[in-house]
Amino acid sequence: MRSSLALAVVLCLAGTTCTRPSNTREARDFERMRRQQRYDAYDVSRFFPNGATMQVPPAHTESRGPVVGRGNASADGAAQYIVSCAPCHGAGGFGGGPMAPNLGDVRPPSLRSARIASMPPATLVAVITNGFGRMPPLGWQLLPAARAAIGAYVQTLGTSPETPTTRADSAMASRLRALDSLSAAGGTVGQILELHKSDR
Repeated sequence: MRSSLALAVVLCLAGTTCTRPSNTREARDFERMRRQQRYDAYDVSRFFPNGATMQVPPAHTESRGPVVGRGNASADGAAQYIVSCAPCHGAGGFGGGPMAPNLGDVRPPSLRSARIASMPPATLVAVITNGFGRMPPLGWQLLPAARAAIGAYVQTLGTSPETPTTRADSAMASRLRALDSLSAAGGTVGQILELHKSDR
């Protein structure tokens, strides 16, 4: 009995002296990760022969920004439009994008009007760059070539072929316009709910 008790005490003591509290190592490792050595932009580097941390990219590498300028401006503009504009303006430019129902006070306008089609490209690019009304400026995140490609693509929306996604955009935009008209005319809650039901 005594020998088993003594053995248990020895094992407990060995366990407490050989192991550390679980949080000691984690705290040390986290701090080491947080304060690891790194270079800031424009720092001096001892690794590169020219002493600069920011180096010219190797030949044939591409930026991780928007993929623009590969010889097909229409495809570039369409791809970037889907990412940057379609959430509000819709895939077909009708104004029925996924975010449009949440913008009840000022709905995204349709981009398929004759006014947009005849707008000078520089004006469209300026709107994309600086924003307009509730539309936020995109100049900080889109390269100039991407903004120009979007502007050129927007001017073709009025003649673009119909697809299932553009039909859904058109239907949503029509429903939102009807809902806004009903609300502006003083429609009752029941009428507004009926309008919602009729579109399901």
